[in-house]
Amino acid sequence: MNYDWIKTRADYDEVKAAIIDPVKGTEWSYQDLNIRAENLANHLQDQGIKRGDVVGILAPNDVAIFDLLFASFKTGTVFLPINWRLKPKEIQSIISDSGVKMIFYSLRHKESLTGTPEELLHMDIDSAEYDDICNPKSHRPFKTVDVESDELASLMYTSGTTGLPKGVMFTYESFVANMINTALTYKTNAKETSIISTPMFHVLGLNDTALPLVMAGGTLVLQRYFDGEELNDLMAKYKPDYLIMIPTMYYGMLVAPNFNINNFKNIKYLVQGGSSPLPSVQKKFESMGYSLVNGYGLTEAPLAMVNTPHNSKIKPMSIGKSIMFVDNKLLDDEGNEVGVGEIGELAIKGKNVTSGYWNKPEETAKVFKDGYLLTGDLAKKDEDGDIFIVNRKKELIITGGENVLPSEVEAALSEHPLVRTAIVVGYESPEYGESVSAAIVLTEETEDFEEVLDKHVRERIAGYKIPRMYLKMADVPLNSTSKPDRMEIQKLMNEKARENGIRT
Repeated sequence: MNYDWIKTRADYDEVKAAIIDPVKGTEWSYQDLNIRAENLANHLQDQGIKRGDVVGILAPNDVAIFDLLFASFKTGTVFLPINWRLKPKEIQSIISDSGVKMIFYSLRHKESLTGTPEELLHMDIDSAEYDDICNPKSHRPFKTVDVESDELASLMYTSGTTGLPKGVMFTYESFVANMINTALTYKTNAKETSIISTPMFHVLGLNDTALPLVMAGGTLVLQRYFDGEELNDLMAKYKPDYLIMIPTMYYGMLVAPNFNINNFKNIKYLVQGGSSPLPSVQKKFESMGYSLVNGYGLTEAPLAMVNTPHNSKIKPMSIGKSIMFVDNKLLDDEGNEVGVGEIGELAIKGKNVTSGYWNKPEETAKVFKDGYLLTGDLAKKDEDGDIFIVNRKKELIITGGENVLPSEVEAALSEHPLVRTAIVVGYESPEYGESVSAAIVLTEETEDFEEVLDKHVRERIAGYKIPRMYLKMADVPLNSTSKPDRMEIQKLMNEKARENGIRT
């Protein structure tokens, strides 16, 4: 089957801007994108790259990511976007595990590839040589290969928060199914414009934001690296119809000196995903007449669930219901469905779900139950069928035999006006196994904040759930996908416990 949909898009579309890069001052039409991909496909073949070979790219948001993806669909090669925020050790594990044959890179991030065999480092995407190869003024037509729907189309690696990154496999069918499901759910169309600020090595940026709009024939504006002030300027200039970002990015826009709500006049909806919502940010946007809608997905299953703008006003913490062509269940430890209001592990089934982990059949078997992907997220469902994420299963704190959901403690802390951000983790305790602690970013300096917050939470949650230790932070450390780095916070908590004379 032919999955070369960018060629079809180019055949059917009028000549207009498909990809805009304000930093480079470039605009590419759909016809340009198809020719660039055909030129690059020829180049890959000239270099001896064959169908089934893995070809990687380590770069910020750039047209080169689309070039390589579309060239891969034309040649039957496997597309591998590499997270440049990872540590060199993690990147080397990806290179080794994937068996990548060739890597395109941005010179700015080449240092992250330290230790990579020189023969794999193929070309700087910002070089004149790369521009000459892809330049649509010199077209080298390419005959697209036919592939099977269950062939491997892409590898996308997890962020490595619980160990080295794992390669998530996407077939041609699953990769394309996600774009179709997402575009249909959001009613994305060719008249729409959006700005991509989330990194495109991440499924939220590439699979859920960029590609559905491009498949629908719209216009995508690239922000190479997220910056709240710069994004506010792009909002004023390009007037996007919607945004899909990580919650911390919305916060970055709000606190930038040039934030102007008038830049949102064209906005139909604002989706946030990738990490837990920030209640204070949601409330701020709500006060200005805009709801932040929660979307849900993971590397193994890009967009799977999303709330609606109307429902988000009533249930702001819900991730809503499954998108089109995706099913969900909440399961107990024995694999049985739980009832309304009960907590279970969220399981997802759909054609957009991964077929498993690259070279890891045992780990693949562990995460599937009767065809459903076990997400590792604990959730509950209300009487309307709306889903609420409760916590990551692995983040559950067990103190003295009692289960504590960090999200419940975080919610109680966040109700106090002193708290800008609260991240709750367990630290090692010789008496209880684990004890509850909270990293806090304050809205204002207060010397006795620990006593104030202790009194506040005692009125709201059970005694065993109350933090035994607080750590004041200027900012929460983030991991490679801009989520709170709980492992780092837990490490700092254990260090503080030792300094305080608590054996761990």
